[in-house]
Amino acid sequence: MKKKLLKTIGVMMTAVMVLGCTACGTSGEGASGTQKNETVAADSSTEEVSDNEADGSAADTETSGEKVTITLWSQFSDPNSTDGNYVAFYNALESIKTDMPNVEVIHEGTESESYKVKLKTAMAGNELPDVFFNWGAGTMKPYVDAGLVLPLDEYMSDDVKSRILGGTLDNFVFDGKTYGYPYSVAVASLYVNTELFEQNNVKVPETYDELLEAVDAFNAAGITPISLGEKDLWPGLMIYGIHAIRMAGAEDFNAALNGTASFDTPELAAAAAKVQELAARGGFGSSAMGTSEDDAVAAFKQGRAAMMFMGSWLNGDCEAEDAAVKGKISVIKFPVIEGGKGSIDEFHGGSGETFLVSSNTEHPAESAAVAQYICEKMSKDQYLAGSGMPAWEADMGDTSDLNRLSQEIATLTADATGYVYWLDSLTGGSKADTIMNEIAKLIDGSVTPEEFCKNLQAINE
Repeated sequence: MKKKLLKTIGVMMTAVMVLGCTACGTSGEGASGTQKNETVAADSSTEEVSDNEADGSAADTETSGEKVTITLWSQFSDPNSTDGNYVAFYNALESIKTDMPNVEVIHEGTESESYKVKLKTAMAGNELPDVFFNWGAGTMKPYVDAGLVLPLDEYMSDDVKSRILGGTLDNFVFDGKTYGYPYSVAVASLYVNTELFEQNNVKVPETYDELLEAVDAFNAAGITPISLGEKDLWPGLMIYGIHAIRMAGAEDFNAALNGTASFDTPELAAAAAKVQELAARGGFGSSAMGTSEDDAVAAFKQGRAAMMFMGSWLNGDCEAEDAAVKGKISVIKFPVIEGGKGSIDEFHGGSGETFLVSSNTEHPAESAAVAQYICEKMSKDQYLAGSGMPAWEADMGDTSDLNRLSQEIATLTADATGYVYWLDSLTGGSKADTIMNEIAKLIDGSVTPEEFCKNLQAINE
């Protein structure tokens, strides 16, 4: 795929996003909660510089003189993960050694959910590292409001700005100042194991009624219909999110999430009822509430579940060499729901993950350069690894071997008419926690759809 085509696709995807506004957190295959420290030291004797993303890159902003040490935190805890975002991050971490010889990066990775707790603790104690991974929109806003994040505008040259695809910065801009660079446009789709569908003579669903028929058929066959790791809470956000998009439409759902409209509407109550009915029907198997996201992904990779609704970071896992389902997975648009206001071309996802710079860093220019370098490098590599659309222009070279699921998603989203970003990142803080907990109650049946909507609306008042 050529650069011009990539730019066209990126603009089409992002221009329609309703932002202002998973990742939702992605999780690798490492042990939950583990931390890994890694020092990326440049070899000062190295003369050959590795392929950089473009002229005028972060490497060019480095000043000469003594090597500076930059501390970096991320949720990328497992360097052996096949998740394309992890692959891209560790590629960037490695190439910094040669591309930024005046910088030594000390990285500490922590599993996604533990990482969120770690960040909150560091924020409260004003002990953030120089550079740290974070989500945009509502998740980032408390850091900005507290003055803990460095605006990057003075470090963004016109050349750098020209390489960033339109609309992908929106989740990182507050009061006209830009605090983060994008690196990916992630989209959630319904992943289907075509082999299981064929073996069990089940039709790949094009309508919501056909989705329910598939759920019944796989339950009868002893196969988990839709793999869901609700023990980690955030996966439920995606399940409810897409139902709400289909019932209320992207514009109205975004308005409720942004607090400018009500959650207590017939459409959002109907979406909640659909999710609860799907769970009660066995749509997520018998143990979704006790299943972690890592285990849910593993079950899908091993061919023990027929479907999974997940972000495009799942592409790398599905096509990994150790995946039993390699070559057997396809991605489809989540079916429309009869009577709903949403269209088949409205999607869950967007651009909203980044690396922020602490306002207390002793090396603002170098830290900003590291953040830019990682984001730009990851944009290309995560796309080539099959985990999402790029947020930066780049010469992708020969993409004939590109992850086929990424190519399918690019086709699915070519005519997108609206997006709703990940609900926890869009809302942030206690509001996100409330939404996650209420969706879990919805799935386990401990709250009615009507109570669910009223409880969400309470956080808007």
